[in-house]
Amino acid sequence: MRVTERRHGLARIQVAATLRRMREQAGVPRDAAARELYCTVSKIGDIETGRSGIKPAELEKLLDLYRVTGEDRELLIETARTSRSRRRRDPAGPSIPTSSRRYLDLETQARSLVFFSSELLPGFLQSDGYARALLEWSGQLTPAEIDWRLALRAERRKALARTEPPPPACWCILGEAALRAGVGGPTVMAEQLEYLLEWSRTMRHLMIQILPLGSGVHQLMGLTHTLLRFEPPARDVLHVDTHPRNVFFDNESDVAEAAHALELIKAQAIGREDSLAVIRRVLSEYKEMSGYGALE
Repeated sequence: MRVTERRHGLARIQVAATLRRMREQAGVPRDAAARELYCTVSKIGDIETGRSGIKPAELEKLLDLYRVTGEDRELLIETARTSRSRRRRDPAGPSIPTSSRRYLDLETQARSLVFFSSELLPGFLQSDGYARALLEWSGQLTPAEIDWRLALRAERRKALARTEPPPPACWCILGEAALRAGVGGPTVMAEQLEYLLEWSRTMRHLMIQILPLGSGVHQLMGLTHTLLRFEPPARDVLHVDTHPRNVFFDNESDVAEAAHALELIKAQAIGREDSLAVIRRVLSEYKEMSGYGALE
């Protein structure tokens, strides 16, 4: 029952975030959506933040208004059905692109996010060279699939750099090993660290902390966690990046436990200025190895 409740709550947030994106992409104001459903503008706001559910007939009307067809329409209707159903469903998602889009919707709808990884940089802070090296490593993706994933990362960066509506506050805690992973070789890593420093200068809502090598044991060793916080009463969501799939949790006890672990890691990590100094030092090492020209 507990697993089923998690899936219901997450599906409701997914529907809310996706409906808002679809309305905005269609250029439809909230009052027009309200007229379509013969309801108040505040109800549309409640639907788009997960405060209120949406009936099947209402969802169909909005999708018609937003001119949504094909797979995107079918999958959103199925997700909405999951959020209402008490019946256990097949956890294997449909197509990867659409599920990735759903995560993007959650990420951009969040009011804040906290990311931790001991070895990887978050997707929205990855340079194209670093991301391409990661995606090409397995040899299992076609060039078209790699290009699609690079475009998705670019979209995530664009969403998190927006000014209206205000972007989510981003707190990234990175293990020093993530700076020294050598993804793509010294030149790619030098470009990536320059990119990271540039984002830290331009994104006022971005905090980067480094957890130095030798910091000792902590609860999230070997894991990649993202805690996405939403405006109440929508539940916060924990995203755990594992192979071969991503796992989502929105049960309060699981989220609270992860939030506590992340707070402890923040305390172990060094401060912002010292963290940027570590990034610059590792960057200079990569430059020496590769002959990469400084972007001063």
